[in-house]
Amino acid sequence: MAAVLEVRDIVQEYPGVRALKGVSLEFHPGTVKGLVGENGAGKSTLIRILGGIEQPVRGDVFVRQDRKVLRNSSDAQAAGISVVSQEFRLVPQLSIADNVFLGHELGTGGVINKRRTHELTAGLLDQLGLDLDPRRTVSSLTVGDRQMVEIARALSRDFDVLIMDEPTAALNGAEITRLHEIVQRLASQGKAIVYVSHHLDEIFDICDDVAVLRDGELIAEATIASLDEAQLVEHMLGRKPQHYERASTTAPSSEVRLLVRDLEIPGVRNPVNLSVAAGEIVGLAGLVGSGRTEITRSLFGDLPALSGQVSVDGKAVRPRSSREAIRSGIFMLSEDRKSEGILPHLDVTENAMVSRARGHLPTLQKSVPVRKDEGAAFERLRQQMRIRVPHGRQLIGNLSGGNQQKVLLGRALLSGCSVLLLNEPTRGVDVGAKVDIYQLIRELADAGVAVVVSSSDAPELAAIVDRCLVYFAGDQVAELHGPNVTEDNIVTASVGQVAEEDHHE
Repeated sequence: MAAVLEVRDIVQEYPGVRALKGVSLEFHPGTVKGLVGENGAGKSTLIRILGGIEQPVRGDVFVRQDRKVLRNSSDAQAAGISVVSQEFRLVPQLSIADNVFLGHELGTGGVINKRRTHELTAGLLDQLGLDLDPRRTVSSLTVGDRQMVEIARALSRDFDVLIMDEPTAALNGAEITRLHEIVQRLASQGKAIVYVSHHLDEIFDICDDVAVLRDGELIAEATIASLDEAQLVEHMLGRKPQHYERASTTAPSSEVRLLVRDLEIPGVRNPVNLSVAAGEIVGLAGLVGSGRTEITRSLFGDLPALSGQVSVDGKAVRPRSSREAIRSGIFMLSEDRKSEGILPHLDVTENAMVSRARGHLPTLQKSVPVRKDEGAAFERLRQQMRIRVPHGRQLIGNLSGGNQQKVLLGRALLSGCSVLLLNEPTRGVDVGAKVDIYQLIRELADAGVAVVVSSSDAPELAAIVDRCLVYFAGDQVAELHGPNVTEDNIVTASVGQVAEEDHHE
């Protein structure tokens, strides 16, 4: 069957970087093609070109054998290409329905048919298994629900090709299953699906074939049946993959850096009690809505606690804002890296230095000395954090997700924090960068930082934390220690089924 979409010899360049080096690919009706590669391999660049967001330096795009020049997103949509972007393009102040049909509003004579818009939006949300009022504003939604609205927006258009860039990064297990069913149904209807994911189990579950990009080049293209996961990872990395070696369990330090007593937080049923020692990594596990996210937000001043006590290094604190939290020695990395983490209009050095502590940092002095010369400080940080960037003056928005996350970890280190709160620290990060980030988290802990990791990724928590608190429906239901911190125990407790010996009294 002839290709519905084809790219030939696509080249794209940015200042100092050749992001795509002559990539040629075909996408056929009724198939799901996986597109994989490390962060920075060129996947998102190719998607931006196919979505009309960028124009290549060289190369051609063909839709049903006709050459197309995609000058903007409207051109791409007119050509039958619909994109679910990794970066949300929703307008927070508008309703779900208004966002879903933004740009192709329903109505005549400039008057929007609100009733019809709401009806069709409700149908799309039902397909996705979402019980949401179409009139609800996007700003009130969780990150996961915003991702599903982004998907509904793509499905609302007529398309022949659906490109999905990390569509499940913010979704829970049930939502992922539902989305996979929709992808397979669309393929059975003759749509061409381009599926980008760092979760390789998804690639093997739903894709017919896979294309591998590495450093801007097409390295391999094969049917899924002809590969196993180890071979695919080796294609992606150009080497056999590293594995994160969990540190041997050691007795926690007697120095308590974070102490939380009877903290009443909106969205968490019972008062929170928590202590984290210097050098300890504590996990917060649970499904979306379990309460774990509210805990980190409250400690960082984003969600004011109703009552209770928090102390850092023995000093009582009550952060009412992120600025106060940072001054108190608490730093947080948000799960929404794009809108709440990076400062896209600033370069990499400025992003790393924006929360830099003044003066001497006794805890972290051995890791990264704070120097007056920011260029030298960033160069040291770049090497230690293994950030792949040609120079510190490159805009952070041009970096891959994994490298952006490393810059944010560097920002936390330079803040001089005693307590580091990490929310979904490897969301949207490739298999190679994950190992780097796990090692960096361990190095921060070894430098004396008390680390709290909130994650929906049970294997991740099992790999890196020393102790794990599990939440279900606003209650802490388990506290797992040492050898009991396993994926099975975390998942079991997260759905409310707790072994008697692990139940939190």
